[in-house]
Amino acid sequence: MSDAFDPQPAADFLLAAYRAGRQHAELPEAIRPRTMTEGYDIQDRLFAALGETCAGWKLAIGSAKGKRTSGVGRSIAGRVLRGQLHEPGVALRMPHAGPVTIEFEVAYVIARDIDPGAPAVEAAHVVAETRVAFELVLSRFFDRRAVGWPSFAADNSAFQALVIGPALDPADLPGLARSLVVTVDGTERARAVTGEDLTDPLAALADLMAVARERGMTIPAGSLVSTGTLSVPFDLTGPGTVTASFLGRTLAFTLLPV
Repeated sequence: MSDAFDPQPAADFLLAAYRAGRQHAELPEAIRPRTMTEGYDIQDRLFAALGETCAGWKLAIGSAKGKRTSGVGRSIAGRVLRGQLHEPGVALRMPHAGPVTIEFEVAYVIARDIDPGAPAVEAAHVVAETRVAFELVLSRFFDRRAVGWPSFAADNSAFQALVIGPALDPADLPGLARSLVVTVDGTERARAVTGEDLTDPLAALADLMAVARERGMTIPAGSLVSTGTLSVPFDLTGPGTVTASFLGRTLAFTLLPV
């Protein structure tokens, strides 16, 4: 008998959770991934079953501290689903009342197709545009960290929605971090992360390119890549208007009651 891992049962389990708006403690042991490769195999099957178009990728656990303590050694990728990509000012309703984690991020627009078989290039050379975004993180697990990183990857890295904001001059990124304030209904909730909790956006993009090479995936021109949180993440458990103020500009969205 073969003991090769079959990703389909776990993908079916997570698909049912997506469709029902339900969270679970963990994947059943018999179908749980043991490695990051198995986790990504499940993510591939889940994405195919969702029938969505991939608008790009989100990255998680990409800070120096996160890469070291996770044991993975690099950012963990998930797909940005086209139906969950939104313009500024959108009003969003979550599928259930669980806390949604709010992260303000730097996002890149990819300039050209990145072929997994082509010679490796520096991340900065494939960026057409630098933008900002809010990622809304909402796992199919009650505690996305407790289930282990392979299961986290299987769950599309807990992606729920991306609100994409304006383009910036890359030279403004240091000022972006210094000026950033995130509020909920006018009350300050977060500023920029610092020290080892800070994600290097270009390093996160390089991590995605490495994952794509290993898995034989092309990153198409025009893809969005949201690189990991620039703000201290916080959970929102009720409705409210979330606004990021930075460099004299704003990006906002509203969370509606469930």
